[in-house]
Amino acid sequence: MSYLAYLWDKVRYNPPSRIFIDGLDKLGIQIRLFYLIQEGVSVSAARQRWDTLGEYEVLFLGVEDMSEIARFPYRPVSYEELQSRLKEGKLCLGAKRDGQLVAFTWCNLTCCDFRGCRFPLKDDEAYLFDAYTASHLRGQGLAPALRYCLYEELARKGRTKLYSITDRFNRAALRFKLKLGAQVLKSGWHVTLIKKYDFGPRYKRP
Repeated sequence: MSYLAYLWDKVRYNPPSRIFIDGLDKLGIQIRLFYLIQEGVSVSAARQRWDTLGEYEVLFLGVEDMSEIARFPYRPVSYEELQSRLKEGKLCLGAKRDGQLVAFTWCNLTCCDFRGCRFPLKDDEAYLFDAYTASHLRGQGLAPALRYCLYEELARKGRTKLYSITDRFNRAALRFKLKLGAQVLKSGWHVTLIKKYDFGPRYKRP
């Protein structure tokens, strides 16, 4: 994706308020308006595995895949940070087509470590974060199908109560989570200045 195409997507899919907040982020003022979401396997959503994944290889990714994730354009996560995630025990479920990685989603089994809402996890819980789909495949049902696969994989590990954070302006992400039977537990806000100073309410586990 070219930078101009990236900017066009930002304008097309985000309200002016989201673009303004992203501009402040470049100045070291990070404002997060978010929803805390509870997700997980549900009978009503089981049918939504679709045939979407029929042409994809779905698997947990390893060290050898991190360089490919790091090459996705306009993502602020370095190769070193991705490696560190795996060393910390975080899991990444990915979808490949013709051997090429096209989508992935991460989970943390020890804590919800979102900067504005931190809490430890119990043995039956997980925190889902950093979901991404290649731009040319968005809108084709790949993201929710892969998400539900992650629900099932975590359920096999005894993790049936899943949490995630969704930006209030990210209507597409909220829409597909609700379509999979997710629930909004609470809304919140958090401000970080120059990646160092934090402001906002202290949110406890739901």
